[in-house]
Amino acid sequence: MKFIDLLEEENILMNYHFISKKRLFEQVGQLLGRTRSEGLYIYHSLLDREKLGNTSLGTGVALPHGRCLKTDEIRACLIKLSHPADYESVDNQAVQIVVGLVFPITVKPEHRRFLKETAQLFRQHVLYEKLITIDDKHTMIDTIMETFEQCSS
Repeated sequence: MKFIDLLEEENILMNYHFISKKRLFEQVGQLLGRTRSEGLYIYHSLLDREKLGNTSLGTGVALPHGRCLKTDEIRACLIKLSHPADYESVDNQAVQIVVGLVFPITVKPEHRRFLKETAQLFRQHVLYEKLITIDDKHTMIDTIMETFEQCSS
């Protein structure tokens, strides 16, 4: 399974106005939660994970993630911020691309592998440079797919 296989168009948000990490995590919860209560559960899971350490990848990308789903699935979203924002990143670079992931409460080795592969994909500065110039969801998905295929070959 790859990130692009899970990314649904309705879970892509373009030009989101960043106010704070908490508000961003609320938005991720709203995108990925199937109910209001599940969205809140996702929000708290992301907050708890962020307390353990910053989830920025560097190079303008953040990867907030958490373990909270009662089912054995992974859900993903992608948020392009309207402007680079201070995410307290490891490399002190402002973040403009946010990849949100939620996993089951009980994480399996394939979930960890998925997280690692997604992080490797989005650590590529070339991908970041392309994504920040894109203004539509279809092109965003196509660009991620092309980059993934280039990395895999």
